[in-house]
Amino acid sequence: MKSLFSIYLKVLAVVAYVQYIASQFYDPTGDAAAETVYRILDPLLVLGMIIVVYYAYQRKRTVDASSEEAVTREYIEANAVLYLSIALFFGLLWNWIGFQFSNPENNIGWLWTVLDLTLPLLFFASSVQLAKSEN
Repeated sequence: MKSLFSIYLKVLAVVAYVQYIASQFYDPTGDAAAETVYRILDPLLVLGMIIVVYYAYQRKRTVDASSEEAVTREYIEANAVLYLSIALFFGLLWNWIGFQFSNPENNIGWLWTVLDLTLPLLFFASSVQLAKSEN
């Protein structure tokens, strides 16, 4: 199952970056041509974030259960990924719910930019970690 989620996250990372870059060319003024694609992409991003947060929490629990008392690189990585994932997940939900179910002009533009730039990085890094942990 982890390998399937790993592939999903890698594909989603590529699709999200390509969409972000392509939308700058085919919809530079934000007239709503890219809005249709984002209405399809956003639920997929939410699903990807659920996967990332779940496995980041599992990784943190594993690291916390180890008998090491010192702060290690693995400990810092597990905590950073978990809390960054949670923060980005809340930002994504905030903007997506406001965009999808409220007034589309009622979202925060800079937050979409931050999400579009950081989520693919998080998805790809998490997919690599999932692939490593499966072995």
